[in-house]
Amino acid sequence: MGSTTAWVLRTWAKFTLLFALIVAGAWFYLGTASGLFWVVLAGAVVAEWYVVRQLAREWSWEARATWWWSA
Repeated sequence: MGSTTAWVLRTWAKFTLLFALIVAGAWFYLGTASGLFWVVLAGAVVAEWYVVRQLAREWSWEARATWWWSA
């Protein structure tokens, strides 16, 4: 279970960094006055929510299958 938890945390960190870089690039290129920047930011927030939800689902499925009470 520890390896699954580590994998989930690593994957979450990678995606969060990717989304942060995309938002930072949009901010640098477009500035906050642009409406497109806010669309990119909202998209990154929704994508982050989706990734976290899917990773939590993957972790919980693995937890149900491999924890001590399942053995």
